[in-house]
Amino acid sequence: MNTKIIPIHAGHFSCDGGALFSVIPKPLWSKVYPADENNVTRLTMRCLLVDQGERRILIEAGVGEHYPEKVQRNNGHEETDALPQSLAQHGYTPADITDVVFTHLHWDHCNGAVVREHGTLKLLFPNATHWCSKTQWEHSQISNARECTAYYPEILNFLKEEGNMQLVENEGKLFPGFEVRLFDGHTPGQLIPLVDCAGKTYVYTADLIPTTAHIPVIWLASYDLFPVSSMEEKERLLKEVAEKDYVLFFEHDFYTQCATVAWTDRGPKLKETFDL
Repeated sequence: MNTKIIPIHAGHFSCDGGALFSVIPKPLWSKVYPADENNVTRLTMRCLLVDQGERRILIEAGVGEHYPEKVQRNNGHEETDALPQSLAQHGYTPADITDVVFTHLHWDHCNGAVVREHGTLKLLFPNATHWCSKTQWEHSQISNARECTAYYPEILNFLKEEGNMQLVENEGKLFPGFEVRLFDGHTPGQLIPLVDCAGKTYVYTADLIPTTAHIPVIWLASYDLFPVSSMEEKERLLKEVAEKDYVLFFEHDFYTQCATVAWTDRGPKLKETFDL
């Protein structure tokens, strides 16, 4: 099977540096991930198109444009209408997409799959089957006071009813050359795709490892609901990544697309960074 993988741009947003790095002191994290004078860091929404010929799988869909101006300003939204344009630059239209895989259902990962025209919701990818984990879907319905603002029930229910949403219950092969793993530390049922292409395996890191700066095991974002679980999950995956020479593909790192890691006596270490 001749597989192509293509980064697709879905816009940028901002995040408070303290939230992005939790208990790690700013003098440490600011050396490896910049912030402005207001302690604001820049993040991106980098989707991944996996073209397998008849099947064209898009991982994630960005944040979309569903928000009041104040929300956009506070979250530093930029170019949030970029996804269709980015697809077009690579010769695709939204109608070409056969499958959309959401790692989880927080607003910056899935809301862009729905557009609002004259007050009416429509699917951006009208011919696609949409996927997320059953655990994440069920969690999104109950959530908690801390996390509930990350879910938009109107959009999620529309995706479930109109987007042929399929709920993944188990780890393993979702499509040929396309495996998913389940991780619960950031939010229950986060799907992490592993994609085979040209003899390499690419790990779409989503919010398990938001940036290269989060490769050290104890460097977590404060958004993780269960930080100890996040550390254990990240350590287990990065040992495998280092041993098998997988490539990490970052969804949110504004500065870096891909990286490889080595495992040392002190844990994982960034080895090489590059673009596809």
